[in-house]
Amino acid sequence: MVRVAICDDQQEYLAGVHDAVSSYFSRRPEFSVRISDFSSPTRFLEELGRSSGWDIVVLDICLPGMLGTDVAREIRRRHDRTEIIFISISRDYAIDAFSLKAVHYVVKPFAQAQLDEALDRAMASFEEKNIRRLLINIGNGEVQSVSIDKILYIESQGYRRVVHTAEGLYEEVKDTLSRMQEELDSISLGQFIQPYRGYIVNLDAVRTVASDRIFLNNGEFILIKRGDFRRIRSLLFAWSFGNGRH
Repeated sequence: MVRVAICDDQQEYLAGVHDAVSSYFSRRPEFSVRISDFSSPTRFLEELGRSSGWDIVVLDICLPGMLGTDVAREIRRRHDRTEIIFISISRDYAIDAFSLKAVHYVVKPFAQAQLDEALDRAMASFEEKNIRRLLINIGNGEVQSVSIDKILYIESQGYRRVVHTAEGLYEEVKDTLSRMQEELDSISLGQFIQPYRGYIVNLDAVRTVASDRIFLNNGEFILIKRGDFRRIRSLLFAWSFGNGRH
């Protein structure tokens, strides 16, 4: 399922973008799609706050009360890797748009081919990210697929591994912590570290590193081994500014 949100206060363009997105996915039957329409940025942000977000967001730049770039900043503030496509009557906001890591900038009025190109770019990134998933054996023969980018940390509790994500908790009943670390390394080398016995932490979820603990973006903290501050800070720096987070 590909989740797409469209936010445009002009009903004509909102309907036009909706139809263009529907047309695009009608030619990609291997993907099911759910499209959510918003004519108000306030309504969009309210829904964003109580949901797990969207895979692709198509944003008008000039919205009532705020700019589409302001809405995008809120998406990025959540460390959400949503693919953002901006639509505007002007190219004046293009620099701001791409500083927010938009995949495309479409100028109104647009043709179907222009939006197709933007969606092609968004879907290429979506498909790449969709491979970055950890399979969690939750028991009774059931397996849960979780995006590694949603994982905050994993802790070992006796014979269980508890995977803490932005959307809830999952209990892994078979794998060891070391085996899970190996699997995560094979998917995204350097993104996950073990700062303390019994814990694996996603460096993308780290807000800051103190002398004795790691503070996460959700307000929680994980203790670190004595004397390990410099090593962990170096790993975070390498991940953030090297080939990792972008």
